[in-house]
Amino acid sequence: MNYIRILKNKVFRQLFTSIILTNLANSISSISLIWIAYNKFNSPVVIAIVLGALQLPNIILGPFLGGLLDKFNKIKLMTFANIVNTSVFLFLIFNPLASRIDISVFILLLVLSGSMKPLLVGGDSMVIQDIFESNGERMIANALVIMSFDTTYIFGSLLSGLILALGYGVKVYALVAILYIFIVVILFRINIIFTPKHISYDKNKDVSYVNNTKSAFKTIFKNKQLIAVLSMDFFWNMLLWAGLTVLLPVLVKTVLNSGSEQYGLSESMTSIGIIIGSFFVGKIKLKEDWLIKGVVITIGIHGLLFSFIGLIKNLWLICILLILIGFIVSPALIYKTTFYQKAFDEESKGALFTIAGSMASSSYPLGIMVTSILATFRNGIAIPYVFLFYGLIIVILSIIVYRNVLLKSQ
Repeated sequence: MNYIRILKNKVFRQLFTSIILTNLANSISSISLIWIAYNKFNSPVVIAIVLGALQLPNIILGPFLGGLLDKFNKIKLMTFANIVNTSVFLFLIFNPLASRIDISVFILLLVLSGSMKPLLVGGDSMVIQDIFESNGERMIANALVIMSFDTTYIFGSLLSGLILALGYGVKVYALVAILYIFIVVILFRINIIFTPKHISYDKNKDVSYVNNTKSAFKTIFKNKQLIAVLSMDFFWNMLLWAGLTVLLPVLVKTVLNSGSEQYGLSESMTSIGIIIGSFFVGKIKLKEDWLIKGVVITIGIHGLLFSFIGLIKNLWLICILLILIGFIVSPALIYKTTFYQKAFDEESKGALFTIAGSMASSSYPLGIMVTSILATFRNGIAIPYVFLFYGLIIVILSIIVYRNVLLKSQ
């Protein structure tokens, strides 16, 4: 099997283990931080502050921090980033956040942790790029990463919810800290056994992050296909992924007249579809010129299926549709990353990876804000129309990109 062959690579096997632990730690930490912050201070403003501290540094500093990945040993940078993440939860274990100074230090640590995300996301993709030279091998590796993300998302949500329900907030912090410590150890081992033959780190090399970022943007603007994929990724995250986050609980409550259990069930269905779809996508041999076509076509189909969600009044039919959506979008998730690994083969590829990540990260909160406004219109009566509107926008965008960018480039 293709997956077994890829997992036989010792370096990737260890990297994959670190990615699984990272996804699990992030899943547990994001839920626990928000829940415990809200219950301690009883204010939605605290949730906004926590989310802002974690997300804004990633959006603002991402393109510039990406230059570090081009100039220095990326494994060491990823190790440092996880040490910073560990410090946040070690601080929480021994600090009850009883004073303003404690809270200020906590927020500062969250900001530092949030600023590390570009190094981790870009670093993982770049290391996979270094380990495997062919796009076919990278595609299989990316499929494993996508499957692990959604699997750990579901498991992490259940685990953190169970621990928090038992009142073990401090134990959640300890669990996350231990996971990050394991990740640091694994990355340290990878750095010892793996150094890409075609990459050397010149300490005397001029480090100009502004020029590095400029070079990355020049590379983007010279490549119409790259602009098309980045633009589609931006609106895909903004309308469909962020939109579903806001619209689904409102739909379940106001349209289906159901409760939290039904929402929890439906919320995990897309991840189940992505896991199944990614498994099959990783086994399919695809011609390289179909990477970007696969991204555009499957995002367009996602938009079409998304528009139907608001029209369905049955919970089980919605769950089936969400599984189908997850299955359909798995090629887009895998092919998009593989296309980036193929296209980002310049000196400033670290900045390119983090620019792409920052664009996706910035579109998500923007979509949350816009959709939240629309979802409150007339007490949620417009929800079905928002689903329809968002889906059709993505369908039209995919058709425009396919006809005016992909066909003309052939």
